[in-house]
Amino acid sequence: MIAQKHDQLPLDFGTMKAGEITSAIIAYLTRHGFKVWRQNTSGIYDQATGRWRKNPQGCNGVPDIIGFRLADGVFVGVEVKAGRDTLRDDQKLFLNELKQAGGVAFVAYDFAQFQQSFEGRGLHLQPH
Repeated sequence: MIAQKHDQLPLDFGTMKAGEITSAIIAYLTRHGFKVWRQNTSGIYDQATGRWRKNPQGCNGVPDIIGFRLADGVFVGVEVKAGRDTLRDDQKLFLNELKQAGGVAFVAYDFAQFQQSFEGRGLHLQPH
């Protein structure tokens, strides 16, 4: 269970790897009334060529975590970055389009920063 694994988060958030940050955010959002999941955006492995190729049904720039708030359907997208990883142009575009459409977009470099941004927007409070 992801939520049980991260009920008590490590104190040194700066050392978390991308997968750990992702799991912690998913658990946190779930506890705050969101239905979220890790969106697999990797390509498809082609055994004939021995290479990865783009998924033809995929969408460029989709965040690592996507979902919605159960109470009102507000869409959320969280792009997780760790270490020296930076946003690509297609990720910036997707997050900006999400914001323009009324969704909530985040770039999370660590769990503490994500939580501060989430609560700073009042998203931890139940919608009216």
